[in-house]
Order: sequence, then C-alpha cells, then structure tokens
Amino acid sequence: MSEFSSRPLNLLWVIDIDYSTRLHHGAMLRFINYSRRLVAASHRVYFLVEARSEDFRREREFLGQLRAADDITDFFECSYRPSPFKNRLATLALLPSLANLFLCSEQSLLVNESRELARRLEIDVCLFSNRRLFFLVSRLARQLPCIVDFGDSYTLYRLRELKVLWQNRNFRAIPASARELIESFLKERYYSRRADANIAVSPVDKQTLDRINGAPRKNFTLLNGVAPASSGDRPPKTPRRLIFSGNMNFPPNYESALWFIDHVFPLVLRSYPDAEFVVAGANPVPQLLNRASGRIRVTGFVQDMAAELASSALYIAPMIMGGGFKNKVVEALINRTYVAATPMAVEFLGPEAARQMLVASSPESLAAHIVRFLSRPEEFEPRLANLHALVAREFSWEHRTAELLDIVRRVLSSRPDHRLEAAPALSR
Repeated sequence: MSEFSSRPLNLLWVIDIDYSTRLHHGAMLRFINYSRRLVAASHRVYFLVEARSEDFRREREFLGQLRAADDITDFFECSYRPSPFKNRLATLALLPSLANLFLCSEQSLLVNESRELARRLEIDVCLFSNRRLFFLVSRLARQLPCIVDFGDSYTLYRLRELKVLWQNRNFRAIPASARELIESFLKERYYSRRADANIAVSPVDKQTLDRINGAPRKNFTLLNGVAPASSGDRPPKTPRRLIFSGNMNFPPNYESALWFIDHVFPLVLRSYPDAEFVVAGANPVPQLLNRASGRIRVTGFVQDMAAELASSALYIAPMIMGGGFKNKVVEALINRTYVAATPMAVEFLGPEAARQMLVASSPESLAAHIVRFLSRPEEFEPRLANLHALVAREFSWEHRTAELLDIVRRVLSSRPDHRLEAAPALSR
C-alpha cells in the first residue's frame, strides 16, 4: 500500500476569493466544502490567496472565520502586481510562454515565496484554481506535484458566447470574444499540459479539455456536491412563483435571465398573469435591475438562498451559454423545488435525471412546460421525489471529497520525488 493512502496529506490550494458572493458562488462552495471535509479527515489544507485590493480586511476576516471553524488549516496572502506596461505586453503576446517571459521578473518573487512556503509546510501537492497565478504551475511542477482545478473550461464558455453573440447579431462584440476564445484555448492547452493532473467540474468541460490538450488520462471530472436541506420545517410554497439564482454579474447567468425575461416569461404571463419571476443573487447588472417590475423581482444578495428556493413553486434554469456544474439546479432539487430548464443547464447531470425534468430549448416549448407545471404541480411530485433522492445520494460533499483524494493520491503515486528540497534563500 502506498504511503499516501495511509497518512495525512498537506495540500496548498491557490484560490481566488470572491467575498461578495461568499458561499453562493460555485467556486467558493468548492474550495470550502472540500477543505472542511479534508481537514475533518486529519489532512491539512492551506489556502494561498491573492490579496488584489488594498483593503483586504473583509476577506481576511472571512478566512479567519474559516480557520477558527476548522474549515481550513490556515491561509496565507500573496501579492502579484506586474507593471501596467509589462502586463499590456503580456496581454498582447497571447502565447502564455511569451507572456511569462515578459513578466518573469515580477513572477519570480511570488514563485520563490510559494516554493519556500511549500517547503516549510511540507506540502505534498499544490492545487491551482486562481487563473491569474497559473504561471506558478510551470515554475513549480518540476519540483512539486501540481493539479490544476480549471472548474469550467473558459474555451467552452467563449465558444458558446460567440454563438449567442452571432444569434443576437451583436457583431461589434464578436472580435473581443473571439480574442478571448483564442487566449483561453492557448492558456488551457499550455497549463494543462504542464500539470500532473487537471480537474474539470462537469463531463462536457472535461471533454473540452481532452480535445484541447490531447491528454485525456490527465483530465478528471470532479462534480460539486450539495449540502443537505435543513431538517426544520420547510417554508410553504408560493404558488406561481418562479425563481432563478446565481451571481448576477456573471455573463452566463445574467444573459440567461435576460433571455428568459424577454422571450419566455411573457408567454407564461399570457396563461398566468399573476406569475412572478424572482432573480436571486448578488451583484445584479443594470440590465437586470432595469427589468424589475410588478411581476419581476431582482433581489440582489440573499442571505438564506435555501429558503428562497424552498418557498418557490418552480426553479427556472434558462442557461443559453456557459458550461460547468450548475450548483443552482442541485440546490433547488435538494430543497424540493422542481426544475424547468434548457438542455445546457442540465447537461452535467446525465440523461436519467434530465428525463425527469422539464427540458426545452425554444422559448415556446419552455413556456409550455412551465404552464403545464403551474396548472398541475401535483403531477410532478413523484418525479421531484426521485430527483431529490438522486441528488441526496450521489451529490454529497463526502462522496466528492473521496473522489478528490483519489485524484490527489494517483498523482502522488506517480511522483515519488514529491518532497521539495530546501529552497534558495529569498533576496532581501
């Protein structure tokens, strides 16, 4: 038996923190829930967090709370601020290898600090989720096992964005999106080939990575989990209340909400003029705020999202772009709220689950599904019970954490030289 399967591991996780959404963002859910369960299993998990703003006080306090609650072992702050001129050169370069050449002197200090931190903490493996700091992978991977947690493939996201821009005849935005597509492809190809393993958050994102780097054996799917619903009394359902949730300055979320408001909801209102559509989530963009009306409510940040979901009659997942794992869908189901969705919103679940939901791609078909549900919600109770049981059984964070550990141990078993030697002294 490998030593890595029997002893506690030390993990350094390079993350990007979004305090505005806290635990309502898929990436933050991922970091904290995995860390919490790893620490509970006697592993040590250290977060390395980029302090981007001058005022990092709220984030530091939040991370301190996680440490006090034993959700993480500890956290460390780092700074990476290349000069505007060199950063512009790197942006124009497109090729990651050339961009890193321009930024080498700025990157070297953080590389040395990270190497020294890993040596001091006796780190077994580094996980990277902060894309701004992916350059650390190419500089550390020779000495330390490195896993890139891509989450969503930005290449897939940009491909789908281009399709939406074309369909909307938004030709002015296409050149910038096409450039982002090229940049995303080159970065994901470059860094995924240098890592020991790569993690995607859904099967379709994993398939995209497979095509990008041509190394499917290095790429793994690791879905998010979902926390069980509260055992207390469930709030009563509000009839004809539809809800969509997410971080509402993220383009796939707000573009999908706008599509539903403009093309689907008016068709629903013809049959149910008293129907209400709630857009729940932090940072709503002005386009969404301007759509608020008597029948459309834009909430902003919601403290208790589970209660919002549980009290709604139907969850709407109208995704028209993006990729990845849709936390919003499994959170709705675990809170016993049925789902009507576009195919893109449920592609991560597989055909068995999708067949038990109301899925349609056109505005007319999706509206017809919603009207059918609102007319006879009791008809869908057996399907909802099946979906709730499936999510509770297969999407526990404990189950997903075991899968993450399996990926980590596979990498470690292929890297017997995983321990860092003493790093060179840092220049003062």
